[in-house]
Amino acid sequence: MKTKRTFYLVLIVAGALIAGMGDHIMQREYALSIGIVLLMFGLYKTTQLWSIDQNGDGEKDKEKN
Repeated sequence: MKTKRTFYLVLIVAGALIAGMGDHIMQREYALSIGIVLLMFGLYKTTQLWSIDQNGDGEKDKEKN
């Protein structure tokens, strides 16, 4: 599970870097498009992991009581 979080963090950072400084490597429009897609995908998957963690912990607490 920890590798998923690390991978999604890398996606977020890479997306931000490509969106911010990618115009030196490729055309600005492509850099922004690819950077935003990577950034949003990383954020989306990270929030899914957070919701799974929150739901999983709540069910365990209910079972204990």
